Amino acid sequence: MKKNNALKRAARWAAKSFGYKSETLFGKIMWRVFTISAAIVTLTLAVIIVCLVAGWVVDYVDDAEARRNKKDPCYLHPYGNVYVSPFVIHHSSYDCHYLYNVKTGRRTATDVYSVCHSDDCDSLSFYSDGHKRGYFNRFTGEVVVPARYEKAWVYSDGVACVMENSEMQFLDHSGKTLLEKPFPYTPKINTYCFHHGLCAMMGDNERIGLTDKHGHWVVDPEYKQIDHLSQGLWKVWDKYGCEGLLNADGNEIFPCRYFNIEVDDCVTLITDDHREQIYDLRGVLINPCVYQEVIPMEYDTDQFEASDYYDVYNRKPGAAHLMKYLTSEHRFGLIDKDGNILTPPLYDCIYAIAADRYVCEDEHGAVILDDKGLERQKKL
Repeated sequence: MKKNNALKRAARWAAKSFGYKSETLFGKIMWRVFTISAAIVTLTLAVIIVCLVAGWVVDYVDDAEARRNKKDPCYLHPYGNVYVSPFVIHHSSYDCHYLYNVKTGRRTATDVYSVCHSDDCDSLSFYSDGHKRGYFNRFTGEVVVPARYEKAWVYSDGVACVMENSEMQFLDHSGKTLLEKPFPYTPKINTYCFHHGLCAMMGDNERIGLTDKHGHWVVDPEYKQIDHLSQGLWKVWDKYGCEGLLNADGNEIFPCRYFNIEVDDCVTLITDDHREQIYDLRGVLINPCVYQEVIPMEYDTDQFEASDYYDVYNRKPGAAHLMKYLTSEHRFGLIDKDGNILTPPLYDCIYAIAADRYVCEDEHGAVILDDKGLERQKKL
């Protein structure tokens, strides 16, 4: 009561300092307005304090529940879940990562930050704990190979490749190592996986070859790089950067003598004489020379004809016996009217100077060829 009186006296003193007089009607009204405003401010502050305290309490309760849920081996979070098999879920959120078996209703592994499965639906899948790699059974969620490897790749053809201390090793389904002598690791190999029983590995000579599951060389390590293609073939590079192609068994289809080999539903390559050729995936030739366009050629005859626009005479053009074809590399060759290719596309420019003579120019100079594509003389 004394405190309230003191507050009132303090309020009246503050009001009088600004000329307030309580005896007037205006003063009484202002006093009530001031009292109501103070009550509203006090109530607002009280509500804010209560909300803050309630928020702190709710956050504490939620955090406590989250901590309990994080440690509870039977709890499955309602979000961040991905099925890795019909009965196993991988949960990943900002502070919780685990595998959960919906059949048993329990977590089977914790600290599982990421998972990856093989294309051939192997029962073992790769996982990472954020630092090391291991493997778990994707149908039960149980860890088979604990996370201990610096790098690991999915199981392929029943074997997994792992790296430890910069050495490559093979694992079977029990996690047992298969190699007596590990292979050295190299980042030149895009993916350490088996395809039709073969895997690219680097030898002690720092060249790459193909090995079987027992570590025996099927293709000797003599290549600078080897990549596996989706068509089941192996693309290889020699030390000069020339490209070649091996089949699924490691047998050579094309030697390393081409600067560009493209593989889709067929094989397209450029030969040394600039011909673009198409083969099937077994190496059988389909098209010996692919060209984009065939262009007729004309030459200036000894006959003259009047111009349509000027009072001058021009040489009458004559049709050359051969035509020129253009490739995708913007190079030209000679072709007859029956479609027979007479010269490879070796030239930057070809033009006719007679019915059976053609000037063919490249970066080294020019030659004159006849209707059979034979050289008649060097151009002076």
